[in-house]
Amino acid sequence: MKNATLNLRDLVILVADPSPYMCMLANSMLRGFGANKAMDARSSIDAIQILTEQKIDILLCDNLLPPHGGLKLTQAIRRNVNNPNRTVPILIMTSDTRESTIKSARDAGANMVVAKPMSPSSLYDRLSWIAFNPRNFVDAPTYFGPDRRFKIEGFPTGVGRRQGDKAIEVSDETGPTLAQDDIDNLFNSSRVG
Repeated sequence: MKNATLNLRDLVILVADPSPYMCMLANSMLRGFGANKAMDARSSIDAIQILTEQKIDILLCDNLLPPHGGLKLTQAIRRNVNNPNRTVPILIMTSDTRESTIKSARDAGANMVVAKPMSPSSLYDRLSWIAFNPRNFVDAPTYFGPDRRFKIEGFPTGVGRRQGDKAIEVSDETGPTLAQDDIDNLFNSSRVG
């Protein structure tokens, strides 16, 4: 997907942030990516009202959105089985990029986190990731949202815990391996060029 481009035209995007400047900045970036239907909400109450009135394709939400916060809004969206926007891609915007904050966003049901201040490239990368690498939704008693596993590197016992998980088999080595000098040359060429 390296050459794939993101098409945001005709998608309805909601930017929920208390700062008019941040909303203007996010909307400018989105317009630069081709979006022509962006809306603003300054509070979680405004966001919920918009989400109940119409279908939203993408939600960009500030982590500290008053009065409830972006994570509580995300949980409210994900846990409401009657919400037509229950599976909307949610991107949490935050200036607090500690691991605990990112894990909290993930556990609330957010698709991705983008650090503030946002650059156009970081926002585009996150939106592209959501568009081109969609994750299945998990519906469990304590969680509804995108699968929190980005990649599967193997299960501890060889079999996953979920019904759809399949056993992973490791095949025998095939073909010649690279010599250490060849590996070093690969890394050196990427450092130089």
